[in-house]
Amino acid sequence: MLTLWIQDLRYALRQLRRSGSFTAAVILTLAVGIGLNAAIFTIVDCVLLKPLGYHDAERIYSIDTRFLDEHRSVAKLGGEDYFDVAQGLHSLDSVAYYSADQDAVQLNGKSLYLRMAGVSPRFGEVMGVEPVAGRLFRPDEVNGTEALVSEAFARDRFGSAQAAVGRPLDFNQKSRTIVGVLPSGFSFPEKSEVWIELPARPDTPSRTAYNQRAIGKTKPGVSAGQLNAELATLSRQLQTAYPEDKEKALEAVSLQDQIVVGIRPLLRLLMGSAALVMLIVCANIGHLQLVRSTRMQRDVSIRAALGATPAAVVRRVVLESLLLALAGCAAALLIAYPALRVLTLMAPPETPRLADVNLNAAVLIFSFIASLATMVITALAPSWRSWRANPATALKQEQTSSSESRRSQRLRDGLIVGQVALTLTLSVASVLLVRQMIAEAKQSLGFDAGHLVILDTHSPYPPDGQEQSAVARLQALMDTIAHTPGVTDVGAAEGVPIASDIPDAGYAIRGRSEFKPGAKLPWSDIQAVTPGFFRTMRIPLLQGRLLTDSDGATGGGVVVISQELAREQFPGVNPIGQQVMNGWGAPSKWWTIVGVVGSVRQTSAASPTEQTMYAPLAQMPFRAPGMQIAVRTHGNTEEMAQSLERLILRRYPLVAVSATTMSDAIGESSRAERFRTMLLSCFAGISILLAAVGMYGVTAYTVAQRRFEIALRFALGARRGQIVAMTLQHGVGVAGVGIAAGLVLSFALYHVFGSLLGKLPGFDAASYAIAVLAVLAISTAAVLIPGRRAAQVEPMQVLRGE
Repeated sequence: MLTLWIQDLRYALRQLRRSGSFTAAVILTLAVGIGLNAAIFTIVDCVLLKPLGYHDAERIYSIDTRFLDEHRSVAKLGGEDYFDVAQGLHSLDSVAYYSADQDAVQLNGKSLYLRMAGVSPRFGEVMGVEPVAGRLFRPDEVNGTEALVSEAFARDRFGSAQAAVGRPLDFNQKSRTIVGVLPSGFSFPEKSEVWIELPARPDTPSRTAYNQRAIGKTKPGVSAGQLNAELATLSRQLQTAYPEDKEKALEAVSLQDQIVVGIRPLLRLLMGSAALVMLIVCANIGHLQLVRSTRMQRDVSIRAALGATPAAVVRRVVLESLLLALAGCAAALLIAYPALRVLTLMAPPETPRLADVNLNAAVLIFSFIASLATMVITALAPSWRSWRANPATALKQEQTSSSESRRSQRLRDGLIVGQVALTLTLSVASVLLVRQMIAEAKQSLGFDAGHLVILDTHSPYPPDGQEQSAVARLQALMDTIAHTPGVTDVGAAEGVPIASDIPDAGYAIRGRSEFKPGAKLPWSDIQAVTPGFFRTMRIPLLQGRLLTDSDGATGGGVVVISQELAREQFPGVNPIGQQVMNGWGAPSKWWTIVGVVGSVRQTSAASPTEQTMYAPLAQMPFRAPGMQIAVRTHGNTEEMAQSLERLILRRYPLVAVSATTMSDAIGESSRAERFRTMLLSCFAGISILLAAVGMYGVTAYTVAQRRFEIALRFALGARRGQIVAMTLQHGVGVAGVGIAAGLVLSFALYHVFGSLLGKLPGFDAASYAIAVLAVLAISTAAVLIPGRRAAQVEPMQVLRGE
């Protein structure tokens, strides 16, 4: 028996060597399908499906606020709402709150710019993390002078985890003692390296100040439904007791779902696209097998005539399929590893757990089994048909058309229609995204992005009552920058457009509304800026005046508003002189509008313009330690960014700084959009090529079956052009049906794509036309090649063979 298998293995190898083009096509097709699927599904498994690596992670929940009148949720709580949750829920074993950002700590006379978090004392208890050295915060001894650091931070700064315990670091002009070191691999939230102890109760008690995120660990045996039922009861109590809580409710979401909520739609889209490509791969393997079967049928019939058993035929088919599947899987590794590397490098920065992504062996095995099963089934069918045929007839002639072949033809055409339809659907979505990105790149940002350097600075917070000293320190820093050769303008803002997010707050307009709890107010972005900010950014003044140095701490409160806010709140009315009150910093103070400037896109080139208020930094001095400085230069921005960063580190060692260019910031802001567009375009391109291969295979198979008919047509006077036209007519007709089905499918799935990809433009005839023409052109080329070969048939040679 073993000898038979060895003989069959040698025979299979010889046959695959003889059919070199077929072997290469199958291996390459398998490599693309398995490799891409392994890379995509590995990321999906690690990011979406794999449980969090925290102790009892299934018991950890994020406590969110749901705005009932707006039908939206935020993963934050108001200060007193958090305290009520911490005190009033029996389902929770422990509760904590936290906030995270990039900030600065001072160590050994130098300032370090890093990701850090402020956490309440029970944070470590909720997360179930055990320090590798020292201890966690003690809930019963909250003094606000302790810190935790990561193992990597301790090793880099102090040599070891144990050496870091008891060492001091400064934050917010206050010395903190490192009491514990958290293990490698723990960086929640947002890849933090330092965790600062916060009070058990948030500093800002307002129920409408959503400054913190809350997490809780349920008691053993408590389900999500039980927790949410108790939260619903608490929400009703708060709605009755507090006007500001009337239109909101509290809800619990598993921490894993909360972490991946932003990236889930994109990964689902990629997972669906990868599965679609795998289906097309399986269909193409079937087509390739059919093409080959036309050449193998006579061989099978001869072997049957010579006494070969069905078991021998099946054994050789299985061996060939196994060899091809193994070779395809091995080649897939050459695609999967670099594809996974590229995906992790290009993925949006907010994608969680990318550092833990490793190639998933289970995905490779599943894809290999699916491919092997497809190959065996598609190889056995034509072999079995040849086996059942009369050997004498098979030796005389190749099979001509029959009812069975017509059924097979309809089946193959149906597969091509499905392939083309799905391919066109992907192509339409891809073209829509590409055209959308091109349009966004051309639209105005509201400022001049050229020759801009952005310096993100963080300096020590001054003692209470000395906030103006932070403003003076920032001004001295800006003066130093302004005198640097190559610098033309300097300005500072709490959040420079594109390079940073900025806070928002509700506001009241004097004479129209009041700023009081429970009032429904409009919201706007608001930030502190220096007078030179608008000149540096080239944001145009449209009405009134800009901020000046005279708008200081002792003057009346003034603001400049964006054109969007003026359009929304003061249509047909002069906004200059109107007064507003907002909940940011000083909610009991009326601010006078002195100017209107052009609206800017704050988050990215794809984001809409927002209502924005700009207040003088001198009137908001507590914002000075964390300002971003915009620098306009006439030189090379990359070199200037590096030069300015070195200058600040040398001259101002207590100021942490991170420098970038505006062009880099714009690129980073659109990274998620580029990522999804690139991947969807790649999938669309691969699906088009695979569909073309399938069409080529079907057409080549059909031509091989009809060689006798074609020879007869030539003998009866048909011209070669007519044969090519006949082949094209059938192939392009099948593609046309697939394109029509794809158009219907793309229309039907338009809203689904919108939910996964974000807002898409309305019907864009140009995008549909481009996708249709691309698919049609590739399909025509795939049909034309075997059509031209059909026209080169030598009729006498074929007829003699018959």
